[in-house]
Amino acid sequence: MNTKTKIRKIGVIGFGVMGSGIAQAAAMSGFETIVRDVHIDFIEIGMQKIKNSLKRLVQNYARTGGKKGISKETEASTLANLKTTLYLKELIETDIIIEAIVERQDEKAKLFDTLSKLGYSGLLVSNTSSISITKLGASFKYPERFMGMHFMNPVPLQKGVELIRGLSTSDDTYTAVSRLAKDMGKTVINAKDKAGFGINRMFIPFLNEAIKVVEEEILSPEDADKATICLGHKMGPIATADYIGLDTVLFICNILEEGLGSAYKAAPLLKRMVDAGYLGVKTGKGFYVYEEGKSINVNPDIRRFIK
Repeated sequence: MNTKTKIRKIGVIGFGVMGSGIAQAAAMSGFETIVRDVHIDFIEIGMQKIKNSLKRLVQNYARTGGKKGISKETEASTLANLKTTLYLKELIETDIIIEAIVERQDEKAKLFDTLSKLGYSGLLVSNTSSISITKLGASFKYPERFMGMHFMNPVPLQKGVELIRGLSTSDDTYTAVSRLAKDMGKTVINAKDKAGFGINRMFIPFLNEAIKVVEEEILSPEDADKATICLGHKMGPIATADYIGLDTVLFICNILEEGLGSAYKAAPLLKRMVDAGYLGVKTGKGFYVYEEGKSINVNPDIRRFIK
C-alpha cells in the first residue's frame, strides 16, 4: 500500500508496451496492481517485458553502486505487487483503472461502457495520446470520475505524465489523479483537451517532418536520426516513430489534421508504410528492421525507395 494517497489498488487494462510500463511503475511505487488483457499470450509477453526491465534496473544498480537502478529487494517487492487476469470483473474493486489499450476511440468507448455495466464506479483514466477526453468520458457512467493520464514511454524511466481534464472531470478526480502521478514519481504536465493535447501537438509534427525529410531524399533514416542525436536527443525521430508505432503516429497526424488543418497532414511515405504493414518495432519492420526489439539495419524497401 502507498501511504501518500487514498488510492491503494490500481487496475491496468492492456499489457502492451505502455500497459506493461504503467503496471511496472505502479507496482514499483508500492501499489497493489492488477493487469488485464484479453489473451494469456499477451499477459505472458507483458510479464516478461517487466521482468526483463527489472533485471536491467538491478544490473544498473550493481554497476553504479546503488546510484541508479533498483535493488534486488525492490525487484522482489515489485513482482509481489503484480497480479494478472483475463477478466475485467477482477478489476471492479480497484480504486482506479488506467486504460492502455489500442488507440481507437470506438474500442475505448466500448471498454468504458462495459466497465459501467459491470458496476465499476471508481476513478477511470485513459492513457490516450490524442483522443478527446470529453468524448471518451461520455462513454463512462461517471464522466466526472474520468480524465486523461498520458504517460511517456518508457514509463518506468520517463518522468513526465500529461494530465487532461474532460469537460465533466471533477476537481476531486483531478486532485486524486495528480497525487497518484506524484506518488509514482512523475512530473505532472497539465494540458487542455484539444487535438494532440500538448506533447503530441509539438512532438508528432516533428516526427512527421523527419519522415518528409527522408521521403524527399534530403537525409537517410540514419542521418535524420544522427542529426537530432547531435542536438542532444537520446533517440532520433525516425527510430522514435518506429518505437511508438507508425500506425499510431499516422493516427495522431490524422487527429491533428482534423482539428487543426492541412498543415498537420501526414507524410505520404508514412501512409504507405502503414499500408504495407510496416508499423515499426512491434511488427519487426518499420524504417528499420528489428530483431528482439533492436534495430539491425534500415528496411531494404526504404533503402530502395530513397535511392
